[in-house]
Amino acid sequence: MGRRARRRALSLLLVAPVVCGLLVAGTVASAWLLVGQPVPAEGATWFQVAKVGTAQVTAGPQQPFFALVLGTGARSDDPALSPDDPGLADAIHVIGVNPALKSATLIDIPRDTEGPGGNKLNSYIVSNPGGNDLRTEADAVSAVVGAPISWVIRANFPHFQQMVDEIGGIDVNIPAPMNDDFSGAHFNAGPAHLNGEQALQFSRDRHSFENGDLTRTSNQGLLIVSALQTLQAKHPSAGDTVRLIATLGRHTKLDGVGITDLFHMGDLALSFDPANVKNVVLPVALGGGSNLVKTGDAAGLLADFADDGVLQSH
Repeated sequence: MGRRARRRALSLLLVAPVVCGLLVAGTVASAWLLVGQPVPAEGATWFQVAKVGTAQVTAGPQQPFFALVLGTGARSDDPALSPDDPGLADAIHVIGVNPALKSATLIDIPRDTEGPGGNKLNSYIVSNPGGNDLRTEADAVSAVVGAPISWVIRANFPHFQQMVDEIGGIDVNIPAPMNDDFSGAHFNAGPAHLNGEQALQFSRDRHSFENGDLTRTSNQGLLIVSALQTLQAKHPSAGDTVRLIATLGRHTKLDGVGITDLFHMGDLALSFDPANVKNVVLPVALGGGSNLVKTGDAAGLLADFADDGVLQSH
């Protein structure tokens, strides 16, 4: 790979929604301010970033804030071309960010967790036809975790694969062997470098594990942290990243998101040490039917999370 291609891959590493939607949006905004604004979503739209709350990200001391990262099972942006899955939110992760502590926490939520009214949490994103689907999903997730969600980031299957391939893959330490024909995941435990197809297989596998979706959800969170580690291990220069990141704007759909907010968010995200990012699965157990419900352990964990975005005692 030539120098130009390597530099482009480094910059594109910032776009994967599994890295952190906040890092994605903030870095794109930084490039727009310094290089010149491209036309948003001029090319294929890889992901959507929407502001659904009132949180402000400004220079200086900042309050904790929360973002929702969603991976949908849709195989296409056109529901007619994805009849097997209208876009259910099969990957659900709430990221709490504490700017003062430069720390973050990922709460990984299994897709079958019960939401308000008894529906599965992955279904609210498609339950408001013609309305604000991201707002509906964010409200449902917020009710479960007890934290106000201000930002939502969404991508589907093909977007995810395209982005991971563009960045040159993700380095991840696979916790346990995977052998699942349903997802196509066939990996040994240990360090691995995953391309887009393999990263999607890793993220989808639930049949290799005794507790199924709980481990799958944890692995999705692990991939987020691993992508951030992969980025930082390459030590991209600020100049290279800023000059090239502007192209990412052509693949980003922004809804109600201010450029200034995103600029400060990008500065913040780039200052984080992945060691200060915790990855925790929401404690759940089987409830009515096939729904999962929060266990007694969830109450204390979520209270700890909601007060400042960081787990102090869990």
